Amino acid sequence: HVGIDLHTTNGTRHAYHLTYSPPLHPDTPEPLISLVRGSWLPEVSARMLERTGWHTYDYGNLTTPVPGAEAGWATFDARPRFGTNYLGLRNRFGILSEAYAYLTLRDRVEATRVFVEELLGFAHRNAGPISDAVEAADAAPVAGQEVIVRSRLDRSAEPVEILMGAVDTGYHSYSGEPMHLRRNVVNPVEMYEWIGFAAAETVSAPDAYYIPPELGDIVERLRAHGIRVEEVEGANFIGGEAFRVENAVSAERPFQGRIERTLEGAWRPATVAMPARTVRVDLAQPLGRLAVHLLEPRAEDGFATWGLLDPWIEVGEDYPVVRGP
Repeated sequence: HVGIDLHTTNGTRHAYHLTYSPPLHPDTPEPLISLVRGSWLPEVSARMLERTGWHTYDYGNLTTPVPGAEAGWATFDARPRFGTNYLGLRNRFGILSEAYAYLTLRDRVEATRVFVEELLGFAHRNAGPISDAVEAADAAPVAGQEVIVRSRLDRSAEPVEILMGAVDTGYHSYSGEPMHLRRNVVNPVEMYEWIGFAAAETVSAPDAYYIPPELGDIVERLRAHGIRVEEVEGANFIGGEAFRVENAVSAERPFQGRIERTLEGAWRPATVAMPARTVRVDLAQPLGRLAVHLLEPRAEDGFATWGLLDPWIEVGEDYPVVRGP
């Protein structure tokens, strides 16, 4: 039901011992977000302050988040390649913990330990609501719903108070290298925050996707994610939709050893001949939402983005995955 991802973070000189984040993708089911943002993280933050005197807050850095904007407190990326965002699209609670790197090692460990203890304490006290939220997300229908496949950062309506800090420069006792150490400075500064995401592009989810047999690697990847698939007997004509690829934009440099792609085009009604051993991915399953994010050609972190469908994609031709009943 819950995954906690533990890190340390450097960069901005703020006054928080630890910053955190729930799943950031705006397509995360509402029952999860309302619980984790509305009560879970605020209660843990308040209990941690009472217990230790240490401030915690939503993860961010002082930066200019979008061109032309003033500097503000901005979070990281909403895409599901980040583990806690991915958990949200699996209908589970993902919580990121980022201990402040300029604390001493002892304080980093202690801040992380207390944060995890308080997270688990809340989970114990609220096991029923947590289970109910997960079950509601698993049971929610996806077919026919608007699914957010591309996102954008959203600015707070009003400025908020962010606690800024300072560091001293010391020297590592073993290596002699310079290192930053947090000073006990808390300086409240009013600024806008950018800690949430909104829809930049949506699609209406179909009943199912159809995958031709030559895309066996894609089918195996779906299975690895836990998504149920079924082989359709015999050859079929699928009356559904085909996506005509009008352009394919490649990233300028590799990421994780791959060249990311952004496909441009549109779905249109079509009857498509599908050979024997075509695989059907029914969205009436708990991970139906995740299947949309993996298979949609315009999804910002799907199989097409990672170049996994490159051998079957040509500009001016149809995307190899078909939407249908």
